[in-house]
Amino acid sequence: MSSNQTVVGEALDDAPVLGLVEGIVALRKQAAQVHAAEVRLLAGAGELAASRSAVLRSDSREREMHLRSIAAELALAVRASDRTVQRQINDAVVLAEDFTPVLEALEAGRIFVGHARVIVDAGTPIQDAEARITFATEAVARAENLSPSRLRPAVEALAERFQPRTVTERHRDARADRAVTVTDRADGMGELTYVGPATLVHGIYDRLTQQARAVRNAAAQPGASFGPAAVAANETADEPQSVPDPRTIDQLRADIVADMLLTSAPQDDPTTAADPSLGFGGLGAIRAIVHVTVPALSLAGLSDDPAELVGRAPIDIDTARHLAGMTSGWDRVLSDPITGGILAVDRYTPNADLKRFLRARDEHCRFPGCRQPVHRCDIDHGKDWAHGGTTCAHNLHHLCRRHHTLKHATPWQVRNLGGGVLEWTSPTGQIYIDHPPSRVRFTPTGPPPPF
Repeated sequence: MSSNQTVVGEALDDAPVLGLVEGIVALRKQAAQVHAAEVRLLAGAGELAASRSAVLRSDSREREMHLRSIAAELALAVRASDRTVQRQINDAVVLAEDFTPVLEALEAGRIFVGHARVIVDAGTPIQDAEARITFATEAVARAENLSPSRLRPAVEALAERFQPRTVTERHRDARADRAVTVTDRADGMGELTYVGPATLVHGIYDRLTQQARAVRNAAAQPGASFGPAAVAANETADEPQSVPDPRTIDQLRADIVADMLLTSAPQDDPTTAADPSLGFGGLGAIRAIVHVTVPALSLAGLSDDPAELVGRAPIDIDTARHLAGMTSGWDRVLSDPITGGILAVDRYTPNADLKRFLRARDEHCRFPGCRQPVHRCDIDHGKDWAHGGTTCAHNLHHLCRRHHTLKHATPWQVRNLGGGVLEWTSPTGQIYIDHPPSRVRFTPTGPPPPF
């Protein structure tokens, strides 16, 4: 703890903060329980409508009239749209019947509403009813220790285990639905929506963000140059004190995408597949800023286990192989066969090895609940180097600029418990444990490889 931290900690009474935390947690639990009670009632409305419709032998539209009538009755009572209430009844029936463990966890206050939505979204594609219940049980256990943003990629990967078809097979079908649509909005505005492979979507967004930051920093620092070197420098540079360009990052992203789409022409892409319907165009523009983890056996064609767009979602193995073929260097990640935790990343230069190891282990900011990816984070010493802290994996972790500043400017403290597990202590003395997100698994299929 720095001297500044000591002064802040001694000068402030943390009892009010602790009281606020306890009060908010209690209210969130009550809100979860109230939400669960409402789900039970809405599901009961759905069951009532279904029982009344079961005796009818007419078409499906007449059968739906009972549900519409009940929904309208409820909607008028709560001053809401009957369409909205009908949708809520349908969602409640799904949650109560297909995701029972999630509803029970809400009723017990073990998870919050945000967790429930993430689990249901990830588990809805699972068709088998028994598999859904098993998935929901495992997902709830993970949700009790994660924020909704960190839970999403974890349960999406978990849901893959219960799918009868691999993500590669499903992705080949889903690619046929890629499209660009236009929706008119009020005040002379319009909305352009691109639906495509997740790898391209996140690559496009990240590239726009880099260029927007380069434009902003160049405007604030006359004479700065553009290009890859400038973009890399801007990633780690502090925000300028004054920004002549008044546009926000969102506005800059919008202006840049409009300029690129209206002034550039399509070019032949060497990554385009022989079959144009597969839609691989654009992968050539993606570089190392997109972090993809690929099981070795899948890369070799010996398995169809999905790759992962780190921190986001599983991706099809065909896209991962294209990206792997274009990269200038690979990291071989060694993992614990029991826990799946990262043990080592082998490269020769010590400093580079350590950075690559930390990137593979952390994936994102290690403050509990934060999802900022590592390429936008600082590498922080748990114990300050000036106070005897060593530059080693046991004392290093990634923190985004916001939480890096929080750690040094306030009494928040962090301690590495080993294996990359961090123990955070809040100013009120509350302890939060943050585990490394990496869960790399290598499952042999067939005879052992010759290496």
